[in-house]
Amino acid sequence: MTKSSNDIYFKQLNGIRFIAVLLVLLDHWLVPILPIPLGHLGVVIFFVLSGFLITRILFLNADEIQNTRSSAWPKILRFIYRRSLRIFPIYFILLFIGLIFNISNFKELWPWLISYTPNFYIMIKGQWLGTWDHLWSLAVEEQYYLIFPYFILFFNKKTYLRLFIIMICLGILSRMIFYVIVPHDAIEKYWMFSYVNPLSAIDCFGMGGLMAYFYHYDYNYLYKIAEKKNLLPISLSAVFISLLLSNYSVYTYDNIWFSVLERSISVIFAYFLIMNALMERKNYLGQLLENKVVIYLGSISYGIYLYHNLVFNYYHLNGNTIWGFMSKNFTYLNSLNSESIILKFAINFILLIGIASFSWFYIEKPINRFKNRL
Repeated sequence: MTKSSNDIYFKQLNGIRFIAVLLVLLDHWLVPILPIPLGHLGVVIFFVLSGFLITRILFLNADEIQNTRSSAWPKILRFIYRRSLRIFPIYFILLFIGLIFNISNFKELWPWLISYTPNFYIMIKGQWLGTWDHLWSLAVEEQYYLIFPYFILFFNKKTYLRLFIIMICLGILSRMIFYVIVPHDAIEKYWMFSYVNPLSAIDCFGMGGLMAYFYHYDYNYLYKIAEKKNLLPISLSAVFISLLLSNYSVYTYDNIWFSVLERSISVIFAYFLIMNALMERKNYLGQLLENKVVIYLGSISYGIYLYHNLVFNYYHLNGNTIWGFMSKNFTYLNSLNSESIILKFAINFILLIGIASFSWFYIEKPINRFKNRL
């Protein structure tokens, strides 16, 4: 049984987007009071969700190609065109702002940023990029978009399950090899090599693709799994246990929880979370995901994620951020840096929502109308 059509809009998945971006904000903005890093989980949720949505779209195209015996190339061009319209405009607007104000040494970093390779800069240089740190995850997604469609549109349907299993195994294996082979001192110093490596995140997209396969080609099987309601709380508990064990390990990065298992367990939780959202249940989670405010915040989540480091980041208090500028010029705001972290979070959140909303209504939404022109 299949359950896919071109006109399905998963409004409840906007709620998942908001949960993911909120975890990142908490991780980057509440560092002094946050007991465990939640941003890692937020990024994994984004990756699995992207894997599901993109693979489902590609399945629809693959079915049409096989039924009509048409060429796959027009579908690939259309896919790239639509992804580019959604991602590029505000991304490059942000980079233009970085150029004008030379934010976080933009003039040194621009070749990596405009080519969507900041994750390779981090891997090669062994250092982050200041205000541009978070763009590594967008780079990994873009690298995935450029390669993955060919495997779906040119391969036979019978190979899909094998493909997703290979992707999942490759992601886990790449992290395991890094943990086992690389010396302790190198892991502690260059841990980000494995963290931002596109291969080490491929199991996230593989799990999303696996979910899309069952949703599209075997919905009854997916529904049977979703009926097991204890899978979500069990996997969530496992995520927090892995984060705690990693956080309190003897070594910060050279421990199996951080290097290998944390992402693997987070992928499983993200799978069950998104799967539950697809079922559109009327439980507490379903009510949250269908809340109008949550749906709206999820719809502007790309802007929220893209702009949030420009507004504020705990690790860049002295950097070129909007909060940094305001706190330098207003004594009361400067006092919040140490006196009231929650109030500072609220002020920055409201400011960020305003910027992301402006971006959505005046840039992203109008441009999205052109997505069906090709």
